[in-house]
Amino acid sequence: MPAGVRTLLLRPEAPALIFLVLLAIVLAFTAEGFLDPANLEDNIARVVVLGVIALGVNQVVLSGEIDISVGSMLGLCAFAVGAVGESQGGLILPLLAGIGTGVVAGSVNGALVTLGRIPSIIVTLGMLYALRGMILVITGGRWITNIPSDTRALGLQSVAGVSVPVIILVVLLVVVELISRNSTWGRNVFAVGGNRRAARFAGLSAGRTRFLAFVLVGVLTGIAAAIYVGRAGGVQTNAGQGLELQVVAAVVVGGTSISGGRGSSVAAITGAVLIGVILNGLVLLDVPAEWQSAMLGALILLAISTDALRRRLLREQPS
Repeated sequence: MPAGVRTLLLRPEAPALIFLVLLAIVLAFTAEGFLDPANLEDNIARVVVLGVIALGVNQVVLSGEIDISVGSMLGLCAFAVGAVGESQGGLILPLLAGIGTGVVAGSVNGALVTLGRIPSIIVTLGMLYALRGMILVITGGRWITNIPSDTRALGLQSVAGVSVPVIILVVLLVVVELISRNSTWGRNVFAVGGNRRAARFAGLSAGRTRFLAFVLVGVLTGIAAAIYVGRAGGVQTNAGQGLELQVVAAVVVGGTSISGGRGSSVAAITGAVLIGVILNGLVLLDVPAEWQSAMLGALILLAISTDALRRRLLREQPS
């Protein structure tokens, strides 16, 4: 196998990127309206919220953990953004309220996993229901609909013809990738996820590394909530419901190993775009809604199996 092709295939996001290009070509010819500007704009808005959260969850997965509470976390952060925006107006205070809410939720997740030594799947499953219950208790089932335009700026504005949400996603991708590849904490994430015991023997703080990964999820979910509120113009009590499956699917399908230690921020974004295109294609092709979750679950299983098989085959290839 040529060295260049081998290097390309070894990139964690390569299979998802190839599949994304092929799928987009197929949908352009088979799904009426796929290339319409309005449809593309809606798809981009969906992908941005998914992608921003996936950037954080990607770091958690790289560290060898999982976070399935992000759907409910987005809902609670969105209510914080909406409530502060409704009462105070402006952009900064609502944004800080959303980020602060996410940091608290992420810190609770991280503390229970690292200090409480409870498996992350159990902690975040409990938080998924706890946070959803908090939304209902705090709001009393009330929807927020009177959100001022300045609070919605992150979801509606554009700069030089480029949507602000897209700019935010690109900036966050660059920042997270730089931190992941060039900071001590970022390198520790890969080390802890790849081999936690070896990381401990090397003197790395596995608990602190994983805790900060959960906090990062909270920060990015708070930012995503501000974008979500800006796009939606209101907040319902079911905001973010089911999003956790899409985020996990984006991270794993994008190429990050579910067992940790291998992946990239680009893989998370590639997966988010792929999931967005798949869901959009299913709607345009009039596939029943109940099949969407089934297909996302199948994609996760397929991605895990393909990742293991691809690495095995590449190891067997002569240099």
